[in-house]
Parts: sequence; structure tokens; C-alpha cells
Amino acid sequence: MCGIFCTINQNTAGCLDLTDTLKTVLNNRGPDVQDELRLDNILLSGSVLWQQGESIQKQPVIEGDCVLLFNGDLYNLEKPDSMADTFWLAKKLSDCNCDEEILSVLKVLEGPYCLIIYNRREEMLYFCRDALGRNSLIIEHNQQELHLLSTSFYSDIDQLSTLELPPLGLYKLKIDNLSSCVLYPWQPLNAYTHQQLITLDLAMGWKTIIKRTISPDWLLKSKLDFGYDFYKVPYVDNHESLYENLLSTPQVQSALATFNKLLQSSVASRVQTAPFCRNCLKIGQNTSICTHAKVCILFSGGIDCTVLAILADRYVPDGEPIELINVAFERITAPNTADTQEYWNVPDRKTALQSYNELKRICPKRFWILIEVNVTRQELQLQLSQHIRHLIYPLQTVLDESLGCAFWFATHTVLSSARVALIGSGADELFGGYTRHRNAYRHCLGDDIERQLVVQNELEKDWQRIPARNLARDDRVIADNGKTARAPFIEENVVRFVRSLMPKQKCCYSFPEGVGDKLLLRLYGYQLGLRDAVLLKKRAIQFGSRIADKKQHAAQHSIFLKFNLANSLENTC
Repeated sequence: MCGIFCTINQNTAGCLDLTDTLKTVLNNRGPDVQDELRLDNILLSGSVLWQQGESIQKQPVIEGDCVLLFNGDLYNLEKPDSMADTFWLAKKLSDCNCDEEILSVLKVLEGPYCLIIYNRREEMLYFCRDALGRNSLIIEHNQQELHLLSTSFYSDIDQLSTLELPPLGLYKLKIDNLSSCVLYPWQPLNAYTHQQLITLDLAMGWKTIIKRTISPDWLLKSKLDFGYDFYKVPYVDNHESLYENLLSTPQVQSALATFNKLLQSSVASRVQTAPFCRNCLKIGQNTSICTHAKVCILFSGGIDCTVLAILADRYVPDGEPIELINVAFERITAPNTADTQEYWNVPDRKTALQSYNELKRICPKRFWILIEVNVTRQELQLQLSQHIRHLIYPLQTVLDESLGCAFWFATHTVLSSARVALIGSGADELFGGYTRHRNAYRHCLGDDIERQLVVQNELEKDWQRIPARNLARDDRVIADNGKTARAPFIEENVVRFVRSLMPKQKCCYSFPEGVGDKLLLRLYGYQLGLRDAVLLKKRAIQFGSRIADKKQHAAQHSIFLKFNLANSLENTC
């Protein structure tokens, strides 16, 4: 993970400098090496967290007329393992003589990334987020300056228009004319993405010209011939018998075999990291071997993260621990006991301990380190008001605060030596894990076909919104602690396969909650040996960790220093 920054100053007499505050938050993302480059009225700065290649690659990288800032990980490339992704990509882009050749390079890239390319000869700036919007890139504009940066800092003084850059495609700007922008979209725009573009144009004060689509192959859904339908299977209250019955179906077995191959490949590539944990890696210090944990899993004990833990065990080197990080926020009302641990006995702590024991049974040779992060209300209020709110910005809702704080505190703990954090993001959107998916099915009064269409539309809506609602924010808060967030479910080939399945082949809302939602994933977990985690109901981390109040509306605009973490949750604890 890296912190990248680019600013264009249209006032030639203006100052091209990073503020100390921005330097700090960008260097938090990239603590291993920093560098910057000034060219005329443009400044490019990169802060690097070393995760691949045999040595640390400084940024920006200059190859001929191409200057590159890159934040991300690329997979399935034909390149030497010793070569950093950034250097490989800079070489490829430096050979491009026109936009079409740049697009041909981007079309085949797989992995989470955002990038900024500056063509010195043409004085042209290109920038984008990957088509799934997994990494953060913020765009800011005022009368004199344009900023592109991984993370920002809220200020009442700067009067900047600030947005998360919509991951619509490759943007192109002439640096001496910020009144128009060219967009090469990843795919044809629909009503939702068209509105995002309108919002961007209004905020930046320019007009975007849309050109041809890039159309990566993996964005197209596959034609699958699986004939099974979960709704045709009669429900039995014995869940073990139900799962065994479903798993005996050849078509279900075939779907799970394909999913297993794809998800294992995704996890295998995402647990690869630099050979040192964050404690052993010190510039100038020669450490021959490091056997500390380099991979952690943000661990509520639910089906998503527990499946990832089992698969991580297969690819993290033997003898190396894997951390399971669980976060709990202090209960507001004192428990009726002298045991201080009861202050942290929240739902996610209970399920984490339960699934931790399952992991020890299924993977007994692995040294699992369960890290229990306990956050007091005082520490929560302090860090949110002084620091975390800036990482969440430009998002400012109660939900963003709650989720952002949970992920930040989980990855902030000094007990963790890992540099990579696996997260279960995307599983609910792909497999139908939210209550609103079930409600869409239940409230539809049409026939079976119409009900399936309603669920499909709800899944599609959630999938379109995931970059803006989750991914960029989570990237900012996790990376602030010198960790790279990696989401194995949101991998191009996994996404293409699961999204090509019909809703009735992924979830079944005629089955009870905790059984029919994300049914295909639950069957996969059962196949891996899980028995308890596969029956846990979906519980949002903000409620499972007890940071948020169910009486608050998720979209409610937050006033940073005024908290309403209410006592009502204690009655259900």
C-alpha cells in the first residue's frame, strides 16, 4: 500500500508544497520510503509500503517521458517475482505512444490499484481507480489547484471541493486547461454511474467528454450451465442433513469446485508479502529471517472471515503465525459483575472465540494468534475527533464513522506485526447476505421469476455502490496503520463467476436467516469443515463490536465531536 499525491497549481507563482499534516497521513500509508518530484507547475509525491519485489521501489517512477505514481497490487502478470509492480507498469507505460496503447495496458491489469500518470512531453495527466474501486483516490479542486491523493484532511479553511474519484475509467487532463476532461470508461455508463459523473463535473467545474470503453474481459458475465435451484430443495430443520443433502447434488458440487479453485487462487496471491513483518523491517537493518506474523485477518468469527482464515492457512508458510484481530468497544452501562472482561463481552467477541476454536480443530498445525482489541469510549472519542474523521473524509455519515473506527482500531493495535490484513468485504454483496436482499424477496408479491428479478436488481444495486460505500473508506483507515487491506472475495475472476450465477443458485430466502442467506458460501464453509460459523446470522460489525447505536440512522450526517453511542444496545447484549 502506498500514499500518492499529485497537485497542479495553475498559478505559476504559487507554492508547490505538501503540508506537514498531509505528509504525515500519506507517510502513515507508506512508511518505508518517500520521494517527490517537481515539474513546472506539478508536484508528484509517493510514500511506499513495501509489499512485493526483492527491494523497495521508490515513487514516483520516471521512465522516459512517463512519470508514474501507483498504489496497489497487480496479479496474474508475466513478470519476475523480483520486480515490483510499479516498476513493471512504468516500463510498460513508457512504451506507449498514444492513448490506445495505454488503454491496452490497463485493460489486462488485475488487482486493486489506483494510479496517476504524467506525460512530460505532452503535459498530460492520466488517473484512475481500478474498475472495482478497491483503492482510494480522492480528487480536490479550488480556483487555483487540483489535487489527487490517497487520503485527505478535512479543513474548514481550504474551501476545496472534495470527492472520492468515481472508479468509472481512465481520466485524462491537459494540465494547462482544467475546464475539460476526457473519460475512457471501463464499461458503458448506466443511470447510477452517469449521475456520479455529473456530480464530479459540477464539483470540479469542468465538462467530461466520454470516449470509447475499455471493456476488460472479466467485466463480462460468463455463460454458466448450472441447473440447480436452491428453492426446489425442501427445507429440513436439521441443518447438517440439509447441507449434506445440498452438497450431494452434482451441480452444486461442480459450482463449489469452480468457486474453490478461484477463491483459493485469490487468497494464495493475497497472502504474499515482503519477507519481513513490520517490526523487523527497518531501513538499513539486515535481518536474515523473520518468522513473525505477516498476515492478519480482521476477525468477527463470521462465515466470510473464517473461510478466509482456513484458506490462508494453506498458503502462509508453515511455522509462521496468522493473526486473528477482533475489536470490541466498551459497553456503556456497567455489567452486573466485578469481572472487567464483561465490558468487552460483545457479540463479535463471542463469535470470534467460537470460530477460533473451530480453526484450531480444522487447522491444528497452525499457530493462530487471537488478538483481542479493547477500545474504551474515551479513546474512541479522542481518536475519532482528532484523527479518524480525517481518514473517513470526504464521507461523513454515522455509518462511515462506525465502520471506519472499527477497522482503524483493529489494525492500529501494537500487538500485531502483520503488514497485510485480509478482509471479507464483498461477500454479502456477491452472495446475498444483507437483510434488504431477504426483504426484497419477501415483499415482492409476484411469481417466482419476478421475485428472483427483484433480488437480482437489489444485488446489482449493492454491487454498484460498494466502491463508494465501503472500499475506498476501508482502504484509507486500514492503510493509515501501515497495513495493506486485501479482499479475496473482490477478485476479478471470483467476481465474474459469482455474479454470473443466478440469485437462486447463491441464496435461498425461503430458508431461515443464518441458513439461506449466502447459502452457497455457507455450503463452501461446511465443505471446509466448519460447523458453527456456517450457521451464524449476518451481523454488521458496527453492531457486533458495539460501537454503534441501532437507533441512529446509518445515513445520518455526523457532527464529529458529538457522539450518540446510546445505552439501548446493552439490553440486547
